[in-house]
Amino acid sequence: MADLNFARIKNILDDAMERWTKANSREPRMKGAHDGPIGWSTKEELINSQVYGLKFIETEKIGNGKAEETNLVKILRRNIGGFRRMPSRGPYLDQSEIAEIIEWINSGAPD
Repeated sequence: MADLNFARIKNILDDAMERWTKANSREPRMKGAHDGPIGWSTKEELINSQVYGLKFIETEKIGNGKAEETNLVKILRRNIGGFRRMPSRGPYLDQSEIAEIIEWINSGAPD
């Protein structure tokens, strides 16, 4: 995919939060609800973010075809470990957006 870089991934996640905010008529309470640091202002922040104590993107799964095993991809697709699929109650990312995130991680998470 052309222009697959962190700016594109940030855009996907920002758009998802805008859709969620509009659908739920309020701002998300991400920090408290996720029991860990969460954000994607920078690539490093995204990689180190945690949801329910699980690191979003384990560094050993970057660049080697294991993106689908990351907690970020898992939680965007389904409930994990008793926790809801994200963003909670939707609207959810579509499969093409998740595929871009997977490809970005598998290609080494380029800047």
